[in-house]
Amino acid sequence: MKKTTVVFKNLRCRLCVAIGIASLSLGGSLAATAGQTVRELFDNLPNNLLTSDGTTLDGMTNDATTVGLQGFWTNNPPGSTGIGYKGSFTVNWVLQGLQNNIVPDSASGANGCLDQYTGNLNTLIDPNTGDPYGLYSPQIYATHPLAPSSYVNFQAAATYYFSVRIEKNYSWNAGDSSAGLGLATGNATNDHFVGFGLTRPATVAADGATDIGDTDYVTHGTLGQAGLANEVDTGGPYLPLATGPAQLWNSGAGAVNWAEAGLLVGRLVTSPTGASELDVVGFLPNMSLSTLPTDPAQITWDATYHFTETNIMTQLLVWMHGNNVEYDGVRMGTTYADVVGLELIGGPAASPSSTVYAGTTVTVSENAQVNSGNTPMSFQWFSNSVAMTDETNSALTLTNTATSFTADYNVIVSNAFGMLTSSVTHITFLPTTPVFFTSKPAPITRYVGSTSASFTAFVDGTPPYTYQWYHGATPIQSPTTTANPSNTIFLPALATGDAGNYSVTVQNAYGSTNSGLAANLTVIVPPAGSYAAAVLAKSPWGYWRLDDNATAADPTLYDNWGNHNGTVVDLGVPTYQAPAAPYIGFPTPHLGITIHNSATCRANLPKLPVWSNQMTIAFWVTNGAAQMCTMNGYGNGYGLYNNSGELIFEWASLGAPSGGGGMDTGLQVPTTGWTFVALVVETNQASVYLGNDDSSLVSATLTGLSLPTSDEAGDTANLYAPGLGRMEWPYDEDGGGNPWNTMNGTWSDVAVIYAPLSAAAVTNLYMAGVGEAIYATPDGQGNLIASWNPAFTLQQADSVAGPWTDVSGSPTSPYTIPINMGITGRYYRLRR
Repeated sequence: MKKTTVVFKNLRCRLCVAIGIASLSLGGSLAATAGQTVRELFDNLPNNLLTSDGTTLDGMTNDATTVGLQGFWTNNPPGSTGIGYKGSFTVNWVLQGLQNNIVPDSASGANGCLDQYTGNLNTLIDPNTGDPYGLYSPQIYATHPLAPSSYVNFQAAATYYFSVRIEKNYSWNAGDSSAGLGLATGNATNDHFVGFGLTRPATVAADGATDIGDTDYVTHGTLGQAGLANEVDTGGPYLPLATGPAQLWNSGAGAVNWAEAGLLVGRLVTSPTGASELDVVGFLPNMSLSTLPTDPAQITWDATYHFTETNIMTQLLVWMHGNNVEYDGVRMGTTYADVVGLELIGGPAASPSSTVYAGTTVTVSENAQVNSGNTPMSFQWFSNSVAMTDETNSALTLTNTATSFTADYNVIVSNAFGMLTSSVTHITFLPTTPVFFTSKPAPITRYVGSTSASFTAFVDGTPPYTYQWYHGATPIQSPTTTANPSNTIFLPALATGDAGNYSVTVQNAYGSTNSGLAANLTVIVPPAGSYAAAVLAKSPWGYWRLDDNATAADPTLYDNWGNHNGTVVDLGVPTYQAPAAPYIGFPTPHLGITIHNSATCRANLPKLPVWSNQMTIAFWVTNGAAQMCTMNGYGNGYGLYNNSGELIFEWASLGAPSGGGGMDTGLQVPTTGWTFVALVVETNQASVYLGNDDSSLVSATLTGLSLPTSDEAGDTANLYAPGLGRMEWPYDEDGGGNPWNTMNGTWSDVAVIYAPLSAAAVTNLYMAGVGEAIYATPDGQGNLIASWNPAFTLQQADSVAGPWTDVSGSPTSPYTIPINMGITGRYYRLRR
């Protein structure tokens, strides 16, 4: 019997996750569904899409996946920002089954979601409650007009299905939010609505006793209707009329719980008489029902509500209350498969890009990363609408490419429930061309011994490329042939002989080019007894001399040891080089960076890999500006700041509120001259040191602390860069919240060490800066070899209390001191 394969194109179908499907059958019995009326995935929404009132968040303008929506979001109350987009909290759901796929926003900002927790909400205050809209106001909701073909008439016999991905993710109280999805006749308080949602953890029923916290519910009525007694977040669409079991959406414990997320599915049945039924069920990864049913008849609904409604719903409705609610994948349709099936989002993605040179191998994959779950899947790739022979894998690989490969590519994905045709992606293959540089290696400066020195070149042209690096005229290592358009040479622990010019020659089959001598390596050898030598002896994570002449073209603050570069955020306010600590332990001239008080200008070091409670931070500063803080996502700072001259220690965390937030050290910051500042944290205590130019060092130790080991009890994703002269507020990097308080001052020689230094070690750092440190090493023959800055005179005494006398003969550095076991103690110091 001859087998006939039927191919359907451009069908608006959904693919369902199925259980126990052993084989795939495609043929005349394949039924295509086309009942999806609303689809809003919130992808491709740029960060700057919001205006001051938030009404321009409209998927139609940037999101080709939108179906059945039109116009702008409207918000209530007027002027509030009920719908928002925030890149740092976005999730991009892979729309499949029950998988809790929370992944970071892509680097290009191409993925999005619906999120009420936006910075500009902080300036919009509800006059009735005094709280910001969207955070604790029960009035926040928004609507989006539907296309007329998507209206829902409650006097017609029909069945509709809905789904929405919702994440309740707040670190103080996991899932402390309520949210929902529905339909409305408009946006005014007297407009009718119907919908389903999720309650907050502490919600109780109208009887004041029944726990209906963290569950899904059904609601109906008018947008301005009153709520339950003593329940501030139960009015309007927040009013629960029928609910599922309590704590259904409480999927974990702990201060930080990112697992409060799942798929909320609803079913609406209407009739000519207006008699209606609304059902809701929640699917979460922790549920005993671990697989999404393939048939709605298999569903046991969490809540069912019967009511009478005769209006025509013309608006899509969402509502939010509490903290950090995120929506994605809002879908409405006339079949179950329309709202629970897999999605193809946009056209396939081409890697390395959709415009390449002939000869480049290109991998083409579907953006949705379609996963079959338990259902066998079938793929067929097309080029210019023609099926490609034997190209039936989930990804398409194009090899031995030529200009003739330029075409439109797309894929049809099939399973037993339907077939999806993706949109096309045009891939252009340019003619073969000789290799050329897109970015040449840049000069760097490192201290001797650094292991972070590297040079990188970026090229383009027809691959593959052969890279050969040179130090001067001497080849380094063997040539490397690869299709990678970049290549890096890593240098081992630097010696003085490694200094000089580095270059790379790159060739392909069509030509060759050389980077030239722009990449110069400068190797700094710190003098014995210098401040730099003392810092590097402690194996720092990073050491920023801050002698960079930052410009708009190059705002980098270079780490001359660990390659962890910082940056000047805004050069619109004067930020420039200036004379730095004028002590003997520093080179001449010694430069730092000056920052003027500004709401926008700041100099940031890079994000630290983790906030450990075993750390030392040291720096030099003028004008009493002895503050350098970072902060997590909610304003808890890490570091030091100056409060009316008093130095304040900040090492707070949402996960450890007793960890040392805003504790006064009792130290008064000098307002003139240069000040050495060191902060040492060690498990349950913090020590702060201040040294001024009269060679005196004062300190304070705070004990009995419970210092957190990382930001927000383990969440390192929200760490911000330590800022020079910055306090712990505001909590947003964009300058939202309280005004910036960057103090006027000049900073130099910042060091971060992932170890708690002893008091003696900190004193040694300080004394090395002012030039009064003595270094002594045994020579293996019963002597100590002492060295010091020659501008000082060596003194000795038999006790710390003295009397002190100059060592006879006025010895110069280095000086041999015999170790005489008969002497109980001999002490040495330097005199100016």
